[in-house]
Amino acid sequence: MNIWSIYKDRKKNNFVYRVVIFSRVMDWLWALLLIICVISFAALVEPYLPELLKWNLFSILGKNGTNANIEILKIASSPSSSSSSLVIISKLFILSIFLLFLLLIPKAAYWEEIQFRSGTTRINKKVIIRNLKFGLMHCIIGVPIWVGFILGGVGMAYSVRYIRVYKRTSDEDLALMSCTSLHGKYNLILILLLAIIVAT
Repeated sequence: MNIWSIYKDRKKNNFVYRVVIFSRVMDWLWALLLIICVISFAALVEPYLPELLKWNLFSILGKNGTNANIEILKIASSPSSSSSSLVIISKLFILSIFLLFLLLIPKAAYWEEIQFRSGTTRINKKVIIRNLKFGLMHCIIGVPIWVGFILGGVGMAYSVRYIRVYKRTSDEDLALMSCTSLHGKYNLILILLLAIIVAT
């Protein structure tokens, strides 16, 4: 349905793709810095988290309650069995998922900005709750609960960007596109990094 929607709305999507890929070049740097902060923070806190927060939707498919996505990545990137057909199939499957994500990311980022940032004028309790929902929504794709909370913090960064642009321009569309630019670039860099890790 998403692919059909992208084809049907291709003129509008082309604009969103241009915003995410070509506009606001400095956002590539901001997105990379945001990813470095998220990964560093995650690496620091992960050893001290209770098992409940490490649970994810696909835990029941993993070994001993671990994330099934991580198990697939481990198989795909395992150097000890790089010649086995299972590794090759795993890599092809994951890379095809990454390519699909690359196609969907700009539109998904724009949709998420409309849903979770639109109409934000200041940081308050309602905005914090919306961003927590934004972060925890990512648990649907298999990220653990604690990562969902971290992504809620990333959502707060997008909200701050939205508020700053909106206060400066009083234009909601510009504010949304500014957030979409940062959000889309963040997602693209992350997906590309994961694809490189799997491919090597």
